[in-house]
Amino acid sequence: MIVSKTGSTYYTTGTSKLHKTCTFHLIFSLCAATTDIIDEAITFFRANVFFKNFDIQSPADKLLIYLTFYINVALKRLEGCRTLAEGTKAVINLGLEDVPIPGEPTFPFPGLFPLPGSQQEGELLRNYLKQIREETSGRLLSVAYRPNGTPNKWWLAFAKRKFINTIALN
Repeated sequence: MIVSKTGSTYYTTGTSKLHKTCTFHLIFSLCAATTDIIDEAITFFRANVFFKNFDIQSPADKLLIYLTFYINVALKRLEGCRTLAEGTKAVINLGLEDVPIPGEPTFPFPGLFPLPGSQQEGELLRNYLKQIREETSGRLLSVAYRPNGTPNKWWLAFAKRKFINTIALN
């Protein structure tokens, strides 16, 4: 799965290191990978949320930071939802909100990503972030709620944590 762009080369993370997988202008591709950046962000969320700072070694680390923050925001929305149906509605409403991009005052990590060069590039980035947030939300629901539709307290307890000393507002 494609995760981030450096020039015209796209990269994906595996379990141990960054692998060069595809070169093309597509954002997502069906490259053969066992896990993608969204799975990695969800898997390591409960450990990563305790970090106060990160050593950024690649563009994929930046996306991992963004996704970890987004998962924190989504869990805060799910905190009051007692059923999977309520949680799904809350996540859909979160997905309908405007997605801030670097350079806008509501973007949570100014300076983490480069500013878009043009309005068209900004919209492409906004669409990419919206798409990756939607996919993350769908996968997060499957771990935040048990198969019987009740909340998983071991996941929702992490909604109270601040990530990198950044408070996720509801």
